[in-house]
Amino acid sequence: MNLILYAIPFFFLLILVELAWGFTQHRNTYRINDTINSLSMGSLSRLQSLVILGVSSSIYELIADHYQLRQLPGDRLWVWIVCFVLYDLAYYWKHRLGHEMAIFWGSHVAHHQSEDFNLGTALRQTSIDFYSFLFYVPFFALGFPAEVLFTTVSLNLIYQFWVHTEHVPKLGTLEWIFVTPSNHRVHHARNKVYVDRNYGGVFIIWDRLFRSFQEELSKEPVVFGLRNPLNSWNPVWANVHVYWRLIKDFIKAPGLMNKLAICFKPPGWQPEDMVSSCKHRGNLVDLTSRFDPVIPTFSKYYVLGQFVISVLLSLYLLQYSSSLGYEKTVIAVLFMTYSFYIHGSWLEDRPRALGLEILRMASLIVLIQFASVHILLKSLIDLYAALSLLALLAHKYGKFMADTQNIHNENQSEVKLRTTT
Repeated sequence: MNLILYAIPFFFLLILVELAWGFTQHRNTYRINDTINSLSMGSLSRLQSLVILGVSSSIYELIADHYQLRQLPGDRLWVWIVCFVLYDLAYYWKHRLGHEMAIFWGSHVAHHQSEDFNLGTALRQTSIDFYSFLFYVPFFALGFPAEVLFTTVSLNLIYQFWVHTEHVPKLGTLEWIFVTPSNHRVHHARNKVYVDRNYGGVFIIWDRLFRSFQEELSKEPVVFGLRNPLNSWNPVWANVHVYWRLIKDFIKAPGLMNKLAICFKPPGWQPEDMVSSCKHRGNLVDLTSRFDPVIPTFSKYYVLGQFVISVLLSLYLLQYSSSLGYEKTVIAVLFMTYSFYIHGSWLEDRPRALGLEILRMASLIVLIQFASVHILLKSLIDLYAALSLLALLAHKYGKFMADTQNIHNENQSEVKLRTTT
C-alpha cells in the first residue's frame, strides 16, 4: 500500500504548524519563493507517476514468478520488521550511490537544491527517479510480498519528513540510533566538513557502521544548499540541469572509458585535460549568499495565489485521474508542468512571465471544456481563469499608465530645464 497520497494533507498541515511556530519564535525558516519551488517539484514528482509507463512492475512479476526463494507470510510481524530494517539498509546504499555517482546524482540533486531547511524541503523530490526500483528487486527474490515492501517504503519516506526542520535540537541518545533533525541537517549542508555525510533514512547506525557519519558541530553552523548553486526557480530545469551538463561532458570526453567514468565516478570528475561542465561539489562558494531575487509585490502575491490553486488542482488530479483516461491525464499533467514552470518565471521576474501566464489562463479555459469533470467544478475553473485574466490585464494596464506618466514627467522636466536655460 502506498501511504504517501494519504499523508499529503498531513504534510501540508505540519508545514503550516512549523511556519506558525517559526513566527512565534522569531525564527522563520521559510521564504515564499523557495517554498513554492520546493512544493512545485514535489507536486511534479507525484504527477509524473500518473503518466510514466515503466517496466518495473513487469520485472517484479518476473522475479516473483521465477526467481523467488519462497513467498513469506505477509501476516507475520517478524516479516514486516525484517523488511523494514533491510529496506532501510538498501535505502542507505541507494542514497549513498545517489551522491557518489554522477548519473545517480543527476536524479537526487533536486532534493538538495533548496537553500532553506524546513518541512517543505522534505517534499522537494525529483521527477526522474529511474533507479530506485533496482533496490526493490532483492526483496521480491527473498519472498517479501509486494504489499509489505511498498508499505514499508512509504513508512520509510513518511519518517524522513519530520527530520527536515531547524527547530528540533539534538535528541541525546536517539542521535546514536535514528536519523534525527540534527544529523539530517548535516546531510543537507554545503559546508565542506558536512558534504556527503549521513545517508540513513530511519536508522543512522548504517552511517556509523560504514563510516559516513558526521555529527552537527556547534563551531560549524550548517549552511544549506549546493556548493554549486542552482540559482533558479524553474522546476523543470532543476530536474534536468545536471543531466544536461553530464551529456555535454559525455560528448566532449575522449574515449569510451572516459565517457563511462564521467557517468559513474563522482559528480564533476573529468579527464585531466578536460574542463567539466558539471562543477564538482567540492568547489568553494560564498556560503553566506542565497538566491533570492527581489520581485514586485503584485508578482509575489499573484504567484502565491496561483500556486495554491495549482496544488489543489494537482491533488484533484492525483485522486481522480482514473476517471479522465490516460490521454487526458497526460494533457493535464503537461498543463500542470507548464503551470509550475510559469510560477518559477514569476518568481524570477522574467519579462515573458506575463505573456506566458495569459496564454496559460486562456489555455485552461479551452482545455477544461474537454475534461470529464462535474459542471460545477468546470464553472468554478472558468471563473477562476477569467478573474485571473482580468487581474493580469488590469496589472498590465496599470503598469502601462504608470510608465506613460513617468515618460510624461520626464518630458515636462526636460521642457522646464530648457526654459530655464
